[in-house]
Amino acid sequence: MMTFPLEFRRALQRAKLLYMTTFGANGKSGTVPVLFLFDDDAIYFCSQRDTLKVRRIRQTGRVTVRAGKPDGPSLPCSAQLLENVPELQARLLRTYRRRYWLRWLILGPRLRKAFANGTEILIRLVPDV
Repeated sequence: MMTFPLEFRRALQRAKLLYMTTFGANGKSGTVPVLFLFDDDAIYFCSQRDTLKVRRIRQTGRVTVRAGKPDGPSLPCSAQLLENVPELQARLLRTYRRRYWLRWLILGPRLRKAFANGTEILIRLVPDV
């Protein structure tokens, strides 16, 4: 498994957002900002299952992420949808509550409910080899 390059790792540690570009099977792409949890070997975030980014990840698994801002350092990654990982869901929610406390006031209850009813999914990003 490839690790994150040092420059990108440092940018991730300072960043509050990731700008993630997903690619569809037809070659179309789209970029959206996402809240995230950075672990040493992966980036995690969550999304509603029926979003375009999740459909594109399901199709190709290819993404490019930029740390901190739309023109920040970029890195091609592989994305994986994660099912039924309650301990990781809890860790992500704790991280979001701490890092994004103001957004958490609105986002927190919605995410907890969405994970409970299965409409939210975790996504894991690892650097491409």
